[in-house]
Amino acid sequence: MKQNNGNLNELLEKSSTAKSFFGALPDYVQGGIMLRSSEIKNEDDLHKCADVIKKEFE
Repeated sequence: MKQNNGNLNELLEKSSTAKSFFGALPDYVQGGIMLRSSEIKNEDDLHKCADVIKKEFE
């Protein structure tokens, strides 16, 4: 099954701050975000998703 990273990819292409934030995250968080990429509509969603994934691994 192919992942749909369209929303995430568009955000990272359009926003240098989102791209920098995403790039600074640990690999496991980036991977989790990519699995949930369809939920990412804006930078706020990106930050919230990263926080949720980090808490799952605490």
